[in-house]
Amino acid sequence: MRKKSLIAILLTVLCALFLFCACDKVEDMGSLPDLSKPYTGEYVLKKLTLGGEDYTDKFESVKLELDYDGEFELTYKEKDGQEGSYEGEYTVSTEREEITLSSKAGMRSVSRTFPMKDGSILIDLKLGTKLLHAEFAFPE
Repeated sequence: MRKKSLIAILLTVLCALFLFCACDKVEDMGSLPDLSKPYTGEYVLKKLTLGGEDYTDKFESVKLELDYDGEFELTYKEKDGQEGSYEGEYTVSTEREEITLSSKAGMRSVSRTFPMKDGSILIDLKLGTKLLHAEFAFPE
């Protein structure tokens, strides 16, 4: 009797997983990183350069927070006390090891995709004729 109860419980759990996931096959449920989202959390600025000139020391703190629901917030505090933030949505492709950040500016939406390597987010943007390079990583 005990063995039948255990089997019934396991079958119930499996059915619930398929119903809540709305998946036809186990393969459709996604990979473990897609489900656990190990990349969520708070990243801190490790390096910031513009046109080869280091700007990292001009900030007291710069943080990029990725929440579990697909939203991000970038906050910064300059050494002179000025603060600001930007927010938007993000998606991560664990297969391609990249993150896409999307944000709205008025009626316009902007999306940019950046590589993720060894737990860090690497941002390279061309600003006029200069390259902005930023590296974010989990705090040590």
